[in-house]
Amino acid sequence: MNRIKILFVALIATLALASCSEDEPPAMLWEVYATPSENVNAAFDPSFYTQIQITSDGEGGEVTLRCTNYKNLQLSAKQNDNGEYVVEDFRLRATVTEPDVIKIILDKMPEDFEEKRTILYIYGTNGVTNTTGVSIVRKP
Repeated sequence: MNRIKILFVALIATLALASCSEDEPPAMLWEVYATPSENVNAAFDPSFYTQIQITSDGEGGEVTLRCTNYKNLQLSAKQNDNGEYVVEDFRLRATVTEPDVIKIILDKMPEDFEEKRTILYIYGTNGVTNTTGVSIVRKP
């Protein structure tokens, strides 16, 4: 009877471990371009929770994000009729310009603005789905 109990516990443990070992989808990999470089800094670091960090002064600029391993991108946020994600008080517009490219435009801020932060999430699908977080900071 003890052997049956031990065998049953071993079987349950094996099933539990096997169900936890599912492979996670590969992390999204990005090429990041920011212009003009004196106004906008952008970087990709997969070790951060928000893997892409963008910092811009009040003058703004553009950031182009090209995903190298997921070809169908979507913005997680609600988009307007033109397909753009817009945050008026942040002077931010983001859109999918190609299946693997996101363009973020940071327009000029008012002179007296205070530091603002937001996070944009991008979903990628390529047989599997994964997410990248984009941290965006506007500093006076």
